[in-house]
Amino acid sequence: MSTKQILELTATFLGKEELLNCAYFTGSDEQISNEDAKELDMLLRCLNLVVSDISTEYLPIYREKDITFNDGKMNLKDIDSDLFQIVSLKDEYNNNIRFRIFDSHISANCEHAHIVYTVFAKTCTLDGEVEQFSTIIPFRVLSYGTAMEYCFISSLFDDAQIWESRYKNSLLSLSSKKHNIVMPKRRWI
Repeated sequence: MSTKQILELTATFLGKEELLNCAYFTGSDEQISNEDAKELDMLLRCLNLVVSDISTEYLPIYREKDITFNDGKMNLKDIDSDLFQIVSLKDEYNNNIRFRIFDSHISANCEHAHIVYTVFAKTCTLDGEVEQFSTIIPFRVLSYGTAMEYCFISSLFDDAQIWESRYKNSLLSLSSKKHNIVMPKRRWI
């Protein structure tokens, strides 16, 4: 899903008709005014806050790879520049490895390991995509969150509470596990 779709729906939710008529949304060759550029920048910042919140609190983005330690240490930036949290570290026999995280490196008593970790979501741009959540979260939910953040920043607290309840209720229903319900077998009495 594109950033433009999310920001357009957010501007609709917030009733910003003048912003919807700017060149960014209409696709015309006109120059975007300074006021509209500031509004778009604020909406984009709010969207990035929401995407970061989702990737760290509700639906983490998992990655895994094989790593090699030098003298029992490895630089955290060498694992991933967007590293958020280490989920597990296992040896070649799939046994858990104890590790410690320091300021800039991870320390473990092994040479080779398989690491599973979570990362921060990529920063959205005006002409970019929000790829991490395109299959899980509809852009409507991201628009709810963006509207919520915008209202909080603009000191519109009553509106912010409405958008917050819509955003969090939608996120909780999406993040809950959906699986088949298995009923117990019938027994004869």
